[in-house]
Amino acid sequence: MIKMTRLRLINWHNFQDDTIDFKNITYLLGVNAVGKTTIMDAIRYCLTTNKDFNTAGNKKSGRTLLGSVHQKQRAEDSYLRPGHTVSYIGVEFRDEAINKTFVIIVRVESETPKQDLKGVTQDWYITKPGYSLEDIPFFTTVKEGKRPTSRDAFKLDNKGMDRASNQTDARKRICRILGIGDSESPIGKKFNEVFHMGTSLEDIKDIREFIYTYILPEPEVNIEFLQKDMQELERLQEILQEAQEREKLLEQINERIIEAKEKYAKVKVNELLVAYAEYQGNEEEQQDNLQLIEQYESSIEVLERKIAELSQKEKEAADLLYLAKKAAEEDEDNKELTALQKENESRKSSYETYCKQAAIYETLLSELKSLGKKLSRSGIACEWDEKILEDVEATEEEHLSEIRVARSALNAIRETIKDKDADFRTHIRELETTIAELESMIAELSSGKMPYPKEALLVRDQINEALLAENKAEDARLLCEWLYMNDDSWQDAVESYLNTQRFNIIVAPENYLLAKKVFISLGDSVKGIGLVDTRKLSGNHHKDEGFRYLSDTVESENVHAKRYVDFIMHGVVCCESADDLENHKKSVTRDRLRFQNFTLQRMSKQEHYIGVDAIQKRLDKTKTELASRQQELYDVEAQKKAFDDVSSSYDKFTSGNKFEQMEEYSESREKTIGIQFDIKKTEERIEELTKNPILRAMFDHVSECEENQRKINDEVTSEKAKKQNLEADIKKLCKRNEELAGLLDGVRAEYERQLDGAEEYSGEVMKKYADERKTRKATDISRIFRSTANQQSIALNNYLNQYLIPLQNKYTATYTCDFPEGIGGATRYQQEYLALKNIELERHKAELAQAQIRCKDRFRKEVLFRMKDDILRARQQFKQINRVMENLRYGEESYRFGIDRSKDKELGMFYDIIMDKDNQQIDQDNEIMMYLAEANKSEVFESQIEDFMSRIMIDVEEHAKENLSGNKTGAKSMGMYVDYRTYLDYDIIVKNNVTGIEVPLSKVSGEGSGGENQAPFYVAICASLLQIYEQNPDGCIKLVLLDEAFNNMTSDRIEPMMNMFKTLNLQLVLIATAEKATAILPYCDITYSIVKSGNRNAIGVFERTDANGVQ
Repeated sequence: MIKMTRLRLINWHNFQDDTIDFKNITYLLGVNAVGKTTIMDAIRYCLTTNKDFNTAGNKKSGRTLLGSVHQKQRAEDSYLRPGHTVSYIGVEFRDEAINKTFVIIVRVESETPKQDLKGVTQDWYITKPGYSLEDIPFFTTVKEGKRPTSRDAFKLDNKGMDRASNQTDARKRICRILGIGDSESPIGKKFNEVFHMGTSLEDIKDIREFIYTYILPEPEVNIEFLQKDMQELERLQEILQEAQEREKLLEQINERIIEAKEKYAKVKVNELLVAYAEYQGNEEEQQDNLQLIEQYESSIEVLERKIAELSQKEKEAADLLYLAKKAAEEDEDNKELTALQKENESRKSSYETYCKQAAIYETLLSELKSLGKKLSRSGIACEWDEKILEDVEATEEEHLSEIRVARSALNAIRETIKDKDADFRTHIRELETTIAELESMIAELSSGKMPYPKEALLVRDQINEALLAENKAEDARLLCEWLYMNDDSWQDAVESYLNTQRFNIIVAPENYLLAKKVFISLGDSVKGIGLVDTRKLSGNHHKDEGFRYLSDTVESENVHAKRYVDFIMHGVVCCESADDLENHKKSVTRDRLRFQNFTLQRMSKQEHYIGVDAIQKRLDKTKTELASRQQELYDVEAQKKAFDDVSSSYDKFTSGNKFEQMEEYSESREKTIGIQFDIKKTEERIEELTKNPILRAMFDHVSECEENQRKINDEVTSEKAKKQNLEADIKKLCKRNEELAGLLDGVRAEYERQLDGAEEYSGEVMKKYADERKTRKATDISRIFRSTANQQSIALNNYLNQYLIPLQNKYTATYTCDFPEGIGGATRYQQEYLALKNIELERHKAELAQAQIRCKDRFRKEVLFRMKDDILRARQQFKQINRVMENLRYGEESYRFGIDRSKDKELGMFYDIIMDKDNQQIDQDNEIMMYLAEANKSEVFESQIEDFMSRIMIDVEEHAKENLSGNKTGAKSMGMYVDYRTYLDYDIIVKNNVTGIEVPLSKVSGEGSGGENQAPFYVAICASLLQIYEQNPDGCIKLVLLDEAFNNMTSDRIEPMMNMFKTLNLQLVLIATAEKATAILPYCDITYSIVKSGNRNAIGVFERTDANGVQ
């Protein structure tokens, strides 16, 4: 037997240079904080290199190696040896077989307590048998006295002491000299793990923890590779979950953006309506003014003709006056008075009729002239001589002939006008339909939706609904949804080459049959859309080196989509020049030239559907096209409006009998003038004849002629005044129109400025304006909707600041990016969402799936069988330790361990999988064994393995969530799953040797005292250490360290325990409180009292001399 005889501590905490002797049973007695546990720490550290100090005394004390070397005090950062320090722990043993001593020493050298342990020198030394503590050169004598020996000088003559190369080597040497054997053997490992067990029993709360700590070691399975796999899994899961969180946040942002855009659309429509109403109000006022000017000018023309007629009358009145005066100077007879009066009445009636007819002719002539000008401005050729129709001197035949020419000319253009009107209407309808389609497309694109063919969406959505009904993820996507370009310069060629195959449906292989069932049920509604059988797609396509293939320019994170694209475009070579096309069986150029099947073709240009930026490119293109169509519609409507005026004037003039009236009344003007002169002349004669005497009659006639001339003069003045007023009004209207024309460019530019980039709202603005214009003036529309637009703008800003921008700020802050705020960031967020959804997420899922496959494969082939082997060894180990425990008697009791399959349902199920007969070791280097294992594998067992790994993957996912959120989820660690001990239940069976009754300790642990529950653990400690020591019963130590021993046990429980230790001939070093001394002292060979004086520890020995007491 090898016994520990002495311990020397130099510069070890509060021990400066103290030596302690040990016997079979050594009792260390003292109050708290006097250094008892420091001695235990020193022994354990020296013999096992274990630096977990004061485990039993105070697990949270924080005592460290540097603290012991530099004499740390209770105060924070207080050290009594703060500088360079050398500490020694020397443990002396006696090998009774050869009756020689040897010493194990650990030398620690440190410069400062603040340094890392890497800067601390720790050396272990083992002497050869025959050396004692007195032979060890701990100190070197110097003039000042003595100092610790340097590392280089710390040696014995004749190589009597060896220094271990490192701590692993130290454990190997110590285990060998103490009789344990190889430190790397199961016994050696167990010794280093359980030697300290008696110093930390206080913290053992249950049987499982005790067994984990002292009986069953950590699994020998090297799980470092698996941990790396799991860490990679957790990392990939974190990445995936973070991406999924990003996707959720981006989805919320894009939903908010859509709502914001709807609100923005209302604001923009009303703002555009206000601007358009102001613009139209300006044009309408100008148009109204022009119409007034035209009316006034027509009135002036009538007035001018009337003034001209009055001037003629005025001249005739002057002539009459002249004649009257002349007649008054002559004496003539009045014989025909009666005949003249009758004749004059007839002439007056004819005069009134001719005047009305002449006015009608003038009006019709004015309308015909205006119509001719309008037709000429509209580009419709229609000619007649207006001058002849206006010429009073022209003959009646000339007038009639020219009227008939005008009638024929107008009749000839009737169909032309109808055709032109129909052309305008058709063109406008086509433009309106096109604009409506473009606006609808822009709305769809702005909301992040690509306008895929309806039949493709139908097939995709129906398949996804069927998958959801089966509790499966929505898996169906269009091929183009999965693709993105890595070289945009070839996109036209790729889009054209794939053509309608871009819209074929891709599903996971395991979902194909369900998708096929749905596809067939849709019948002809699928049209040209295809469903890809991803089960049969292969990724192996030969490519000649030195060529670039079209399939290389397009990528996908979905393996099935990529394989399908490679299949479709297999062998299609990219050519920089058309000259190289014929050098290959299948080839294309960037500008869509294709050579295939010995045929050269120019593929039709297709809209872009591939890539996350396809939506934005399509949106920009559609907006540009919409702006162009809207401008075209604006121009056509303006032309139509002008033409409607021409058409209306044409219909109005030609629909009645105006030409007949013109023919009938063409000579009325000349007749009016002639008959008026006759009437005047006859009236003069009548007046002359009605007066008597003749001279008076003549003078009265002169007066009448003068009065007539005055009236005509007044009438001329009045008509000229009317003309001047109309001319003044025209001048005002022209000035106002000049002002409006000056403002027109501004209001139109403002409308066009607001419309720029918002062309999609133009159609709604036009419709709304037309509806409002039915009941309101343009100026009223502008005023009313300006207020509405302001209120809606405030509501929009509130929505942005309360709902959208906070989400955007959260995204940019969380994921460190600089995207624009508000609606301005819509495109960037939309592209980010599509890139994440269609590319990044799929990449992360694929990487995670591959990592899971690798991890499952490793777990299956390299871990699962080893756990089975570990469980079998654990059962064997318990059998061995139970054989030792059953021979140990503690009073009337004996103990043994119980081990069984876990009662936990899930763990028990996993236990069955581990212990299954099909769980066999697979030699991966043996191809035959690998083949046989694959051929003979049980589907049921493999399914159970999948369930096992799926459960592990759930915890991996939960760990990832923990890491992202910081919230604990209770997920199990990978170390627990690969720890074979997890799948077992443990107990200690307490047997009463008198009654023979056996009871599990777990069932009575709450009934007895703490001492009753603690006793089995001490027995287990003895058994565990005896199991080690009895491997070499004559040449091995039998040392047991007990710190804070028997703290829950009463004297009547302690005495049997001490008796057991003595009977087993174990060398025991124990620390216990003074209250336990009465029961302990009778069994001790030496007892020490440890006290503290200042900053030093003092130790005194009480030796037992005889049976009469203690001296």
